[in-house]
Amino acid sequence: MRTMRLAWAAVLLMLAGAAAAGTLSDADFVLYYLAPGGDVPVLSTSQLPTGSNVPPNNRWRYDYRALNKSANPLNTWTVYFNSDNVDNAHYVSGSAPANWVITKLGPVAPNFNYKIRFRTTVAGAKIPANGVLACSVTFDWTGPTVPGVQNYDAINDGGSESGVTTELTATPAQTTTWGRIKALYR
Repeated sequence: MRTMRLAWAAVLLMLAGAAAAGTLSDADFVLYYLAPGGDVPVLSTSQLPTGSNVPPNNRWRYDYRALNKSANPLNTWTVYFNSDNVDNAHYVSGSAPANWVITKLGPVAPNFNYKIRFRTTVAGAKIPANGVLACSVTFDWTGPTVPGVQNYDAINDGGSESGVTTELTATPAQTTTWGRIKALYR
């Protein structure tokens, strides 16, 4: 009986240690609807802004922050679109730091899912431990609800892992544009 209790205690300690070990990366995002009057931050739990999924006013942007929690430098970060295999998101463009290359991979017919890969092979451009990769993807959206969290892969010089992005729920400060000011008086 004592041996059985010790075995269970050892299993529980291993599980607790695995849970406390953490992950190699985290990724979060802020979502923007690129409205005709200017960029508007939108939470994925919000109601879809009227007309924001109908061309020509259906452009959106994810601004990502991928945190490298590994001791090894981050060299590739990939985010997935249309993971539910429904053709809602259409890639337009992306932005990344200098010496990082953005590549759209897929879709492969008859599927609609594709991924956007951010990658560097330049040693000085890799994201060090506790560093952050800031990048973005602009896309056209035709879905019936606001876009949400996404799957991602993070690859560093020592390994890789998959994860799910998390949304920053604090509303970012909006910049004032002439279009927003005029809209107040319409």
